[in-house]
Amino acid sequence: MPKTKVFKHLNSTRPTQQQANDFVHTNQIDLKKNAKLIGRHQEALKAEGQQAVLFIFQALDAAGKDSTIRNVFKQCDPADFKVASFKSPSKLEAAHDFMWRCYSQFPAKGQMTVFNRSYYEETLIVKVHPEYLKAQGITQKPNKAFWQQRYDYINQVEAHLVASGTRVVKFFLDVDQTTQHQRFIRRYATPEKQWKFNVGDLRESRQWDAYQKAFKTMLQQTSTKAAPWYVIPANDKPVMRALVSEIVKQQLKGMGCQYPTLPAYDADDLALIDELVKNHQPD
Repeated sequence: MPKTKVFKHLNSTRPTQQQANDFVHTNQIDLKKNAKLIGRHQEALKAEGQQAVLFIFQALDAAGKDSTIRNVFKQCDPADFKVASFKSPSKLEAAHDFMWRCYSQFPAKGQMTVFNRSYYEETLIVKVHPEYLKAQGITQKPNKAFWQQRYDYINQVEAHLVASGTRVVKFFLDVDQTTQHQRFIRRYATPEKQWKFNVGDLRESRQWDAYQKAFKTMLQQTSTKAAPWYVIPANDKPVMRALVSEIVKQQLKGMGCQYPTLPAYDADDLALIDELVKNHQPD
């Protein structure tokens, strides 16, 4: 099994696009095959009904979150697979603690859930734009202790999820600014992509250094043994999707989900089963 440790956040050095390319091509990672295996692992997860899994995706605009989620999990049964997307909080959501809107979206036993953005936005966009805290009733200027409290609380919640049987795996899709701008241009110039174009994304890109600093601190503070971050170079979308699929597949396989065996039937049940079998014997 290919070792994906190089993409797990362990220090301040992020893996390069060339490392991602070499990993995918050297190990002949096949997205379509992995997607089928992910679907099978999800079926076993559902059948066992004893564990759950939460995949979190964070990235800057145009990194490719939506298409990656769509391609990696395309073989999953929608009955027990859910994608939760988190946009700007509503007034009701902002009136509660910053993680409140996520609690009800955590997966139940036997379920797989993907967060397309998450509570980590509260340590990223809100850190770049602290004025957004006013909507949460926080009027004092946030200091280092304020943000540390948020990181610590996130770690506690994720540790609780893991202790309760939910595996938590997090992906940071790491696109560079040049590639991001090229994708913005394609959105603007391509009629079928223009619905994705947002001038606000251009304004946020001007805050590039602030966002990179926020991501760096987030990774350092919240990549834990229980709930690690994987940093995925995102300049090449096919490579990115293949790499994510390999990590997802390995994580699901590592959960060791087992199909349950038949229960012990009483005599009446066994008689019904015996009758069914006898009545459907081939001629």
